Amino acid sequence: MQKTNLLNFISRYHLGGNCEAVKLNMDTTGVHCELIDEDQTVVGKVNWKTSPFANGEIGINHTGGLVKMLSAVGDNIDINVHDSQGKNYAMEIKEGTTKLTFMLADTSVIPNVPTINQEPPYEVAIAIDADFTNKFIKAKNALPDSKNFAVQVKNGVIKFIINYSTINSDYVTFEVGTTTEDLDTICFSADKLKEVLTANKGATGKMHVSSQGLSRIEFTDADFDSTYWLVQLQN
Repeated sequence: MQKTNLLNFISRYHLGGNCEAVKLNMDTTGVHCELIDEDQTVVGKVNWKTSPFANGEIGINHTGGLVKMLSAVGDNIDINVHDSQGKNYAMEIKEGTTKLTFMLADTSVIPNVPTINQEPPYEVAIAIDADFTNKFIKAKNALPDSKNFAVQVKNGVIKFIINYSTINSDYVTFEVGTTTEDLDTICFSADKLKEVLTANKGATGKMHVSSQGLSRIEFTDADFDSTYWLVQLQN
């Protein structure tokens, strides 16, 4: 296995350290996980289309520690998951004569991710490409302390506002297309969207926004399918 591919998978659910604990499920179609961040403003699921490296389910309770350990090995790695009495308890990662042992968590201590069974209608759809990703990340970096971004549609023009506020404040805006329906201003986490975009750079994506306060962001490429839901921030 290529360590680069493993790290790409991890980055899609870890989101810059916002989602430390996950359960990985493996079957013949690949490696799958669901995620939720600590403040519960983003949930998601990531599918890695690869050969599974374990049977069943494994629990990772501190992903940041695993990422640090992986820095000790090169790109060509072998993974062997150890189990006892039907439970996976350790992941052994080898590269040449170097061997890492990462202790797995009991999956019962990993927080459950809520299932979004019925989504509201989405009035706005925005294509996510390299231009959109670069614009958003540059705008967020220009206002590093900004916590939100707003989606607003007036006269059919879709506008993003980084650091939206109803009082005087610094902000950055850019237009991302047009639509047939207007939409009142809705705010989501700027930090979380930045991490989602960074983790999925290079993948084709689409962002859907609902007036009921939910946004779904989807990406797909040759190796990964990723879906995230952002929950509206309350003023």
